[in-house]
Amino acid sequence: MLEQELARRAKHRLAIIHHAEEVTGNVAMTCRYYGISRHTYYYWYRRYQDRGIEGLKDRSKRPLTS
Repeated sequence: MLEQELARRAKHRLAIIHHAEEVTGNVAMTCRYYGISRHTYYYWYRRYQDRGIEGLKDRSKRPLTS
């Protein structure tokens, strides 16, 4: 995947987080609107708090060791 596509996905996830915080103030309504689960929202939210916008980019599914 192109770097631009990854950055676009991260920006979309950030927009979802901002929508929940600033527009509705309600995570459940935001998740219904965007069609994602609350589990996914909180997963992105924790990654965003820990690593910032870099945490919202897709990560490899490859194990670190095998």
